[in-house]
Amino acid sequence: MNVSDHLVVFAHGKESGPWGTKITRLAETARKRGFDVISPDYSHTHDPRARVAQLLDLAPRATASLVLVGSSMGGYVSAMACAALKPQGLLLMAPALYFPGFDEEPPAPPAITAVVHGWKDDIVPVDRAIRYARHHHAALHLLDAGHTLNDRLPELVAIFDDLLVRATLLGAYRRARYIVKSRHRDIELGVERSSPECDAALAACFPGLNHWAFISAGNPMSQPLPEAENAMRLQMLREHLKADGIAHLSGYGDDRQGRWLPEASELLCNPPPGYAESLARDYGQNAILRGCLGEASEIHWLR
Repeated sequence: MNVSDHLVVFAHGKESGPWGTKITRLAETARKRGFDVISPDYSHTHDPRARVAQLLDLAPRATASLVLVGSSMGGYVSAMACAALKPQGLLLMAPALYFPGFDEEPPAPPAITAVVHGWKDDIVPVDRAIRYARHHHAALHLLDAGHTLNDRLPELVAIFDDLLVRATLLGAYRRARYIVKSRHRDIELGVERSSPECDAALAACFPGLNHWAFISAGNPMSQPLPEAENAMRLQMLREHLKADGIAHLSGYGDDRQGRWLPEASELLCNPPPGYAESLARDYGQNAILRGCLGEASEIHWLR
């Protein structure tokens, strides 16, 4: 299959089909946000593990944002596929989890995950969604509805639309360039991959470097600010790092497609656990890029 920039993959329930009421409505929402949409037909089998295998054989990929959506048994399918497909977003609707015969704990979901369940669901008990959300610290939305959730489509669409917005932002972070400025040359950080060349260049700039985090103080919540205000926020960040004794190297984030201006940033050298995340939240950032020498870097979503 062709690789999309932004892709939503639906998984329908045990007795339903690939284009039921919910999926059709949510697909409209996804297309309006610029996502391609696919909804495989799993109706040839009621075996949830066979459905997971079918999805993994399909191997959907996206260069920026992959979002999995599952309803009822499709919730199990989408949740279990996360480890292999590594989506940027996940929406589970009345997910059929923890049933005898397929009661294993799903792997960790992406940071952008929402679970929606009806209080009056007489097919999948609501405690299944609560258990999953509690275990994985996922956003949980409990509605006054039954199993299908079809009578609460406006709320469901709003939850899904918000998830797509955040997944799109995460996609922009994944596709950006992150540059550290050294005396000799600019160093481009790898994104979600390891880079021995980058590791060597960073270690030469900062002997003793083990791990790092790349953060900005500008444009909080991805809302553009005037250049002077962003410059002031950057200076505040640098003063904060100096006061805390955190070594840092200057750099910038750059949109490869030129849709937004380069954003001045700082690479923090060996920050204490949780320090970069807390500081980035203080400055209203959506995400940071962090890495360890010899390992693939990762974009860590903060909200």
